[in-house]
Amino acid sequence: MNNKTYVVFDIETTGLSPYSHKITEIGAVKIEDGEIIEEYHQLINPEVPVPWRITKITGITDDLLAGQPTIEEILPLFINFCTDCTLVAHNASFDMRFINSNATTQGLVCNFNVVDTLSLARRLFPKLINHQLNTVATHLNIEHNDHHRAMGDARATAHIFLRCCELLD
Repeated sequence: MNNKTYVVFDIETTGLSPYSHKITEIGAVKIEDGEIIEEYHQLINPEVPVPWRITKITGITDDLLAGQPTIEEILPLFINFCTDCTLVAHNASFDMRFINSNATTQGLVCNFNVVDTLSLARRLFPKLINHQLNTVATHLNIEHNDHHRAMGDARATAHIFLRCCELLD
């Protein structure tokens, strides 16, 4: 862990493209010296309807997001939460594409080192049937509540990251 501070995060979105879809939720767990010290969670109004297939997967509805702040309000706060930290995510390229795209649109500086637990899991557990978050969590006996919700996925990813760090030591 090299006494670094990490922010393990996950986002939920209205679809797969950072150029045509929107972030609806950010969940994050801050780790310092191998201990969880803080959490960040925010629902985000995408200002577009949530597709029914996304609601089916995440449970996130238009009504749940009505009245929530927009990404323009939330992203600067999230970036501030992450200041001086290394970011960690499962399939980090997906999450970072959305974060970077929105940061660029807003003119925000978003220059973080990033660790991908998907890549770690593939290297450490090559014989798993797949390396989806749920599969890796189950393999490591890590409780994973609220699958496909940002805070639940961020917590599970944080515990996976900590376990991977132990194994790498």
